[in-house]
Amino acid sequence: MSTPQADSYVVVGRKEKFAYGLGDLASNLSFGFVSLFLLYFYTDIYGLTAAQASLIFVIARVVDAIFNLLVGYFIDKTQTKHGKLRPYLLYGSIPLGVLTVICFTAIDTDYKFAYALISYTLYCIAYTAVNTPYSAMTNMLTQHEGSRASLSVYRFTLAILGYLLVSTQAEVFVGMFVEPSDGYVFAASIFALLATFLFLACFGYTKERIEVVEVAQTPSLSSLISSVKLNMPLHFLSAYTTFVYITYTLWMAVAIYYINYVLNDSGFIGSFFFVQTAAYAAGTVIAGRLVDWIGKKRLALFTLPLGAGALAIQYTIDPSNLMLIMACVCVYSVALAINFVVMWSMVADTVEYSEWKTQVRAEGAIYGYFNFITKIAMAIGGGLAGWLLQYYGYSSETISAEAVNGINLMMTVIPAVLFIVSIVFIRFYQIDEHQYRDMIQQIQLKKLQLNSETA
Repeated sequence: MSTPQADSYVVVGRKEKFAYGLGDLASNLSFGFVSLFLLYFYTDIYGLTAAQASLIFVIARVVDAIFNLLVGYFIDKTQTKHGKLRPYLLYGSIPLGVLTVICFTAIDTDYKFAYALISYTLYCIAYTAVNTPYSAMTNMLTQHEGSRASLSVYRFTLAILGYLLVSTQAEVFVGMFVEPSDGYVFAASIFALLATFLFLACFGYTKERIEVVEVAQTPSLSSLISSVKLNMPLHFLSAYTTFVYITYTLWMAVAIYYINYVLNDSGFIGSFFFVQTAAYAAGTVIAGRLVDWIGKKRLALFTLPLGAGALAIQYTIDPSNLMLIMACVCVYSVALAINFVVMWSMVADTVEYSEWKTQVRAEGAIYGYFNFITKIAMAIGGGLAGWLLQYYGYSSETISAEAVNGINLMMTVIPAVLFIVSIVFIRFYQIDEHQYRDMIQQIQLKKLQLNSETA
C-alpha cells in the first residue's frame, strides 16, 4: 500500500539515526550510572539505611512521574524554530549534568536524608525534562514504521554502549581514589560531562519532519486528555511496560549486591556487566529483524517466557557455577533488550492511533503519560529493592544468610514472576503492522480533505 505522505513517510539515513542514538548513549551515561550505583552509594558509602534509600527512591520518582505529565503538556504547546522536542535537549542537558554530580556528592551533614532526597528528586525532574521529549523524537523524525523500528535499534544499541561504559569503568574511576566518596564524584563528573556533549550532538544532527496541522488553535487540555483516555492500545501497552520496568529497575538496583554477596566476588563486577551488556546488545541488534519477521506483539509473547524461565533456573544454580549463571543472565538480558525495543516502537504507533481516533496529534501528552507510567514503575522497582533489602535484614556491616538468599530471590525469582505477569497485558495490545499502515493512510486523507476545505 502506498502512502501519500512523502515528506514525512521517509527512510531516515544512518547518520541521523546514529545522531538520534547519541541521545540514549548520553541518557545511560547519566541514568545508567545512577540506576546501577546510587542505591549502593546510599547504603554502603553515604551511610543511609536501606529503608531510607527506599523511601527516597519512591518519593523522588513519584514526584518525577507527576512532573512528567506537565512536561508532556508543555511539549504539545511548544512550537519553536528548532521544533517542539529538540529544544529540551538544548536547554536541559547542562542542568542534568550538574545534578548528576550533586547526587554523588557526599555532604557531611546531620541532614543526609534530606540532602539525598532533594538532590535525587531534582535530578529525576531534570532527567525527565530531557528524556521525555527525546523519547518522543522517534515519532517526529519519520512516519515510516521500518525507520521507527530502526531508530529504536540505534537508540538502544548506543544506550548499551553507555551502560557498558558506566558498568565496567565506574569502579575503575572510583578505585583511583583512597576515599570511595571522592571516586564517585569523579566518576559522576566524567560521565555527566560526556553526556552533556552527546545530548547537544543529538540536538544538532537530527530533524523533526512531522508537521502538526494547525486547526485554529493549539490542542486544548481536554482534547489532550481524551487522546490518552480513549487510547486503549496505549493502556494495555502501559500495563505491560509497568511490569517490565519494575523487573528492570529491581534487577539493576540489586545487581551490585548480587555480585558482592551471592557470587561473593567483587572483582567480578566488570566481567559480569561486560558479558551481560554484550547479551543485551545482541538482543537489541536482532530485535529489528525479528520485528520485521514475526511482528512486535508476537515477539514479546515469545521472549517474555524465555526470560522468565532463565531467571527461575538461575536461582537454583550453585553460585560457584559462574558459566551457567552467566548463561541465564544472558538469556534474560536478550529478552529484556528485545522487549524494550518492542515497547518503545509500539508507543510511537499509539500516537497515530490517537490521531486516527480523535483527530488530535498529541506526542507530548502520550509520551508524557507513557513516561509517567515508566517513572511510577521505576519508583515501585526502586522502592521495592530497598524495602526487600530491609525485609531480608540487609546491613552493610553484617551480611546474614537470610539477606544473601533474599538478594538471590530479588535477582531471579521475583523478576521472573513480574515477566510472567506482563504477558497477560501485552496479549490485549490491538495494533498490528497492517492496521498501522491503514491508519496512516486514513490520517493523511483526512488532512488532505481538511486542507482542501480551508483552501
